[in-house]
Amino acid sequence: MVRVLSESEAERFVINLLRERGHMTTKDIEINAREEGKRCPDETVLFLTKLRSRGKIKGEISQEKRGWVWWVQD
Repeated sequence: MVRVLSESEAERFVINLLRERGHMTTKDIEINAREEGKRCPDETVLFLTKLRSRGKIKGEISQEKRGWVWWVQD
């Protein structure tokens, strides 16, 4: 069963995941969350965009990956 995370839980999950794994696509993040039985409170790309606009994570469109790539800059 998939559990919808609260905003703060999802933020911690995404930031920790990106710190551990480095650059990831939106799809990679969704797959990891699903494997752990978790889901972001919004659509994943919308939630990640919110984190980016708040300066919590970095993100850019990648032609090579054909979508968004996200990372944490320490």
